[in-house]
Amino acid sequence: MDTRTRGEECVAVAQELGEAYADAWISCDQAFRDAWLATYNLIGGTEEDLERAEALASPAGSQRHLRINRALLRKFAHEARSGHKILLPTER
Repeated sequence: MDTRTRGEECVAVAQELGEAYADAWISCDQAFRDAWLATYNLIGGTEEDLERAEALASPAGSQRHLRINRALLRKFAHEARSGHKILLPTER
C-alpha cells in the first residue's frame, strides 16, 4: 500500500471517529457527559476522580454508542496493519 493511500485511510478513520464522538456527545444525556468528563479527568487525576468516574459509569450507556466502538476497532486495526498511529484533530 502506498503512502498516499494509507494517508487517505488515516484521514477517513480519524474523521469517522471524530464524528462518532461528536454524535455521542450531542445525543447523550447529562449523566453520560458527566461520566465522560470524569473518565477524561482520570488522566493525571486523583483517586477522587476515579471514584467519581466509577460512580457515574453505566454499562447501559456504552450500548448506546456502538458507533464509537466500531470506529475505534477500525482505528486499531489500521494502526496494527500499517504500523503507524492515527491522530485525531485534538491530538495534533
